[in-house]
Amino acid sequence: MAYNIELLKADIADELAKIDLVAKEFRRVEDKLDLPPDRVPNYDRGAVGYLLHNFYNGCENIFRSIARFFENDLGPSTWHKDLLKRMKMEISGYRPRVIDDELYRLLDDFRAFRHKFRHTYGFELDWEKEQIVARKLLRTKELLEIQIRAFLDQLDKIGS
Repeated sequence: MAYNIELLKADIADELAKIDLVAKEFRRVEDKLDLPPDRVPNYDRGAVGYLLHNFYNGCENIFRSIARFFENDLGPSTWHKDLLKRMKMEISGYRPRVIDDELYRLLDDFRAFRHKFRHTYGFELDWEKEQIVARKLLRTKELLEIQIRAFLDQLDKIGS
């Protein structure tokens, strides 16, 4: 089992590194968040949206790796929402909780935005709603890293 835990930890570390790159790119466009809708071209809105989309994809990749390792059972129709919900649940004697309620709520905003981003045209995005989610990115990333590292520490105890 220790080998499998090491593989899971490697998968998570890889995704965290990619999320770091997304955050670095986001910092380069963060000043756009202070602009009113009429001063932000659709191209820039799309670029910010794409970074938010990528950020949540990285989070979801981490959660899918964890779910596959521990549970391996997600329904096909609502799996995005179910996956996130499961990450805030402790499964006694089996898997510790991965994220707390605060991070769950923050990530759920990103999940909902990503869904909207994927299923609409960029010029139809509501810049003010996008700004609200975007302003949460760096704080959410910080909480994610803290809570994932705590989860990884708990995995070390399981693998011992």
